[in-house]
Amino acid sequence: MKPLIGYHCSLERFTPQEHLNNAKTALEHGFKGITCSDHFYPWSERQGASIASWPWLGSAMNAVELPFGVVTSPTDRCNPVLIAQYIATLASMYPGRFWAAFGSGQLLNEHISNHHWPVKSERNKRLKEAITIIRSLLKGETVTFEGKFFQVYNTKLYTLPSVQPKILVAALSNESAHELAGCADGIITVIKPVEDQKEFIYAYEQGGGDRNEMHLQAIMSYHPDQQQAEYEAWYNWRHAVLGGNLQSEIRTPEDFDSAVESITVEQTNKIIRASSDPKEHLEWLKEDMSHGFSQIYIQDVSNDQAETIKMYGKLLTQLS
Repeated sequence: MKPLIGYHCSLERFTPQEHLNNAKTALEHGFKGITCSDHFYPWSERQGASIASWPWLGSAMNAVELPFGVVTSPTDRCNPVLIAQYIATLASMYPGRFWAAFGSGQLLNEHISNHHWPVKSERNKRLKEAITIIRSLLKGETVTFEGKFFQVYNTKLYTLPSVQPKILVAALSNESAHELAGCADGIITVIKPVEDQKEFIYAYEQGGGDRNEMHLQAIMSYHPDQQQAEYEAWYNWRHAVLGGNLQSEIRTPEDFDSAVESITVEQTNKIIRASSDPKEHLEWLKEDMSHGFSQIYIQDVSNDQAETIKMYGKLLTQLS
């Protein structure tokens, strides 16, 4: 079974209208799904966008008739009861076309509530509580929940979807993949070296995860000029070199810019796939497919999204 190949909208960059145009272009060139991020802050002052994902999703899903997903954290900045309501509304408007992936969050986005920031193990426990609440509400149950992190009393949703949306977890580490696998329908992660990705998938399966519901966010950079492809990856997304653990602990875009000040293009090349050669992008895509991902979303961190979408559209015809 060939995977669904989709396009990822990084809402930390560009304007809402530009992202909508990119989603339309992705549909025109053969992409089969759209995902977006849910950040309050960008990763860098250079990215400069602060788009609210939920209203954008409502508009985009009306304009682009594809399945959509969002990667978010229903823990601090956004209470799980409200996230359940948002999901139920979108899933009711667009039956069978919406899914959500939940992560434990980053301080970058969650610190605006000015609450205590737990260690990773505590954040995973908090996420499990949130997922329990959301699942129950989406089923139409009246929820009373007394947990360590959340307290919900006699709460229910009156607008429910006719088709239950998939609930995934978003994880980067093997430990989180194993720990969170059992509370979700699937998982989404990012690209890794081949052996590291195999270990991640094994940890997820050993935790009770469904191998048929593995999604991938494939971070890459394309430009017809190799040096420019590498430069744009470095300029726009070099924070990826910091790794997931450190990324989750940095507070502001300014702090991120300070943390990555000494990172080089060469270091970024080891983390982000940057190439001017479409054939190399095709080989990377085939490598990802070989791991068994059911859905792969292309996340382009270069500047010209339309050019990349059109290039990948040609690659998709070679896979069909």
